[in-house]
Amino acid sequence: MQSYNDPLHNLIYNTDASHFENNEKTEVFLPKNRNEVIEIVENAVKENKKIVCRAWGTNLVGNCLPSKNTIVIDLSALNKILEQNASSITVEPWLTTDELNEILDKYDLYFPVQLWSHASAQIGGMIATNWAWMRAIKYWKMEKWVEEMEILTIDENKEIKIQTFNADDAKDFFWAEWGLGIILNAKLKLIKKPESTSLTFKNFDNLDNALMFVESVKSKKNSELSALEIINPQISQAVWLENKYYVIVEYENSTDGEITDKNEIKEIWAKRDACYPATVNLWYPQIEDPELHENIDELFKWCENNNIPVYGHIWIGVLHPHFNSEQKELMDDMYTLVQELWWSVSGEHGIGKKKQKYLSDEEKNQIKVIKEKWDSNDIFWF
Repeated sequence: MQSYNDPLHNLIYNTDASHFENNEKTEVFLPKNRNEVIEIVENAVKENKKIVCRAWGTNLVGNCLPSKNTIVIDLSALNKILEQNASSITVEPWLTTDELNEILDKYDLYFPVQLWSHASAQIGGMIATNWAWMRAIKYWKMEKWVEEMEILTIDENKEIKIQTFNADDAKDFFWAEWGLGIILNAKLKLIKKPESTSLTFKNFDNLDNALMFVESVKSKKNSELSALEIINPQISQAVWLENKYYVIVEYENSTDGEITDKNEIKEIWAKRDACYPATVNLWYPQIEDPELHENIDELFKWCENNNIPVYGHIWIGVLHPHFNSEQKELMDDMYTLVQELWWSVSGEHGIGKKKQKYLSDEEKNQIKVIKEKWDSNDIFWF
C-alpha cells in the first residue's frame, strides 16, 4: 500500500474546503481495498495512533483534518459497486452520487438523496453527516435510504471488529463524521426514476412576500412536492437573475408546477446549482448551514440586515449564509443567534473542527456518551 509523510502530502492533507487553518504532522495512507484498510488500522492501533478518514477533502467544517498523533487514511480508491438488484445496491463508501445514478439510469432506477455537489459528493461522507439537501421534503435524509452498513470498529480491548448493522442499530454513524469507525460499504435503497417533474419559479421584490408564498406552498401539503428553495437578491444577481428574491418549487409530476419544459427546468436548476460557486466568486467563500424551523425568518432577516448573502432549503429550515474572511465575529454572532432560537448549528455539513466552539455543554456530553459506546479508546478523530 502507498504511504506518504513528505511536506507536500502533509500540506495537502491538512487542507480541505472548510478554510480552517490546520498544520499537524501526519502520515497519509492510500489503501486499494478493504484488506489494506484493515491492515492500516491494525498497525495504527499497535502504534497508539489516532485515525482520520477522508477522500477528496470537499467537506466544509474540517472533519477530515488530522490532529496531533493522527494518521490519515485516504479511502478514495474504495469506490466500487459490490451488489445490485431492483430495489437496492451495495457500494463502497467513496462512490459519488453522479457515478451511482449514471449506472442506475440504465435500469430506470434512482437514488434520491441529491446534493448540489453531486459530482464530488461521496456516499460515505453523506452517511457520516446524514445529508439531506433540497429534496428532503419528499425523501428526508440519508438515514432513510441506508438499509445496512458493514462497519469497522475497535472495542475497549483494542480489538478490531467488522460487523454488518441495519440502519437503526448503527444510527449513531449517521452524524458521527467518521469519528466512531470506518464504513466499509453500505446497502442503499433505490426507487424508480420519477417519470416527470414540473417547477414553479417565482420572484419577489421583498422578503416578506417571498416568505408568504413559501408558507402558502407548505400549507397545501402536496405529497408530490419535492423541493422548495429560496435565493436572496445578492445571489440572484450573481447567477444572472434580476435583483429580487427567487423561490423554486419542484413537483414530481407534470401538473402542479407552472413550468414543464425539460430544458427550462434544467436551466433553472443550473442557476440554483451555481449559487455556491457564484457566491464564492463574490468573495464570500465560507458557506455555513444553520438549521432552524419556526424562527427561520428571523435568521434570514438577520442575514439581510448584515449584508450576508443567503440561500437555502427553506422547507426543511436549512439556510446557507456566506461569509468572508473578515467576518469571523459576524459568524460567531450568527451562531449565537441560532443557539438562542433553539435549533442546530449544523443542518448538513457536520461539526468538524470548525464548529466545536459553538456546541452546547449538552451536545458535548452526548458526544462523550456515544464515543464511549463505540470508540472508548478514542482512536478515531472526533
